[in-house]
Amino acid sequence: MLRSLVLLLAAALVAAFFLYRSLMPPDPLVMPEQGAVLEGVTVVQPGVGRYAAQRVVVEGGAIADITPAFGEGGEFAGAFALPGLIDMHVHFPPDTGLRQHEIFAFLFLLHGVTSVRDAGDTDGTSSAPVRDAVRSGALAGPRSFACGPFVDGPPARWPNTVVVEDAMQARAAVDRIAAEGWDCIKVYDRLKLPELAAIHAAADRRGLSVIGHVPRRVPFEHAQLDDVQHLSGVQDVAGSMAPFPEALEPWRRFDDARATKIEQASLRYGIAHTPTFVTLERGIAYADYEALRTGPDAALLPRFFADVVWSPTDGMPGLRDQPDAWFRLREDAFLRGTALVGRLHRAGVKIMAGTDTQIAFVVPGIALHREVRLLADAAGLGAEAALAAATTVPGATLPVAKLGRLAPGAPADIAIFAQDPTRDLAALDTLVAVVADGRLYHRAELDAQLARYQDYYANPVFDTVSKTLVRRVLAKLFEAQEEE
Repeated sequence: MLRSLVLLLAAALVAAFFLYRSLMPPDPLVMPEQGAVLEGVTVVQPGVGRYAAQRVVVEGGAIADITPAFGEGGEFAGAFALPGLIDMHVHFPPDTGLRQHEIFAFLFLLHGVTSVRDAGDTDGTSSAPVRDAVRSGALAGPRSFACGPFVDGPPARWPNTVVVEDAMQARAAVDRIAAEGWDCIKVYDRLKLPELAAIHAAADRRGLSVIGHVPRRVPFEHAQLDDVQHLSGVQDVAGSMAPFPEALEPWRRFDDARATKIEQASLRYGIAHTPTFVTLERGIAYADYEALRTGPDAALLPRFFADVVWSPTDGMPGLRDQPDAWFRLREDAFLRGTALVGRLHRAGVKIMAGTDTQIAFVVPGIALHREVRLLADAAGLGAEAALAAATTVPGATLPVAKLGRLAPGAPADIAIFAQDPTRDLAALDTLVAVVADGRLYHRAELDAQLARYQDYYANPVFDTVSKTLVRRVLAKLFEAQEEE
């Protein structure tokens, strides 16, 4: 009897040990020391120029020198060095204890993305932790420029929102955001013109850019945002508060006269646009959910994203029971929007690449590659200008000197490709290494880390537990939205 109990206890302990080990995630990506020498590379500045056979010296987190290379060169001889890619519209997921911040940050690096602009933290648990962990060297990931809380009129859509109802409150909101050390002001749909004007004045005084949605009750030419996200407001919504994607309906009335008005206002007030076409493209592709669920983008993340968060039955409320008309709205908006962006680019309006990560199947890193291709092909920018929209152009607008450039004194953020993506965007798939804040990561190291993450995510224990937890979170969210 005693022997049987001992054997049962031993078996239980062994089972508990393996259960414990199965829930232990892999160690984070090892961060190498700063400093590197890239010998014999072609330095490519998208939209600016190229310089063959160069020697790039990295010291600390900056580029110390770029000079002509002599001799046969080193391990990257013949490769193409571009400024690290910049995603101008991301959202990191809320902290649920499943380490999504870590995998999002890693996936950006895996695809050569070395800087991101965090365009809003829905619940206040992601922007600051990610930014601070990367800055301190505790987390391998892109440098993050973050807007902090949303600024909106009542009622707030997201928990992490500063609600303002008059100009005094609007100024106070900007002062608070600036005092907390955020990099930009993110405005949203329900603001009115007096509050928006007060935000602009306060932000100008603080040296902060104002980005976001053109508020629904403010005409585009009066909003004068520094950077309009998702082409919001370019279609005249006439004050409608219809939710997405019904809010795309006015695109069907978009015509040449309206396009001329948007072009003129964008040039007059120096308005940039971050159109995030990949959200529409993935939304159109969502008509075949199963293809996306089993596709290569979804395979980069834990399965609970594709199987639960982005599920048409269990997922976010906006994904459930979508009628065919919604897909047609996205198609119309995509066709008219890409045509408009091509026109704006030709007129000299600043276009920047962003993705809106967390939207269904908009996966960190690979989604920016998709966005660049959409800007190049669907919007007609071509490969080099599309890559400039993800490197040199946004780099000049962010608050770090020489970001988005390869030059002495610039941040050592470099994407190294075996082939030149400014000649053919297929070369985006030939990334051989990335330098982020002066730390050189070889592709083999990144691929090995990805394999460790994927093995962990495929573990049946993690898969079951994570899906159960996320379903409970979504159920509560769905119930709260139904009550509203």
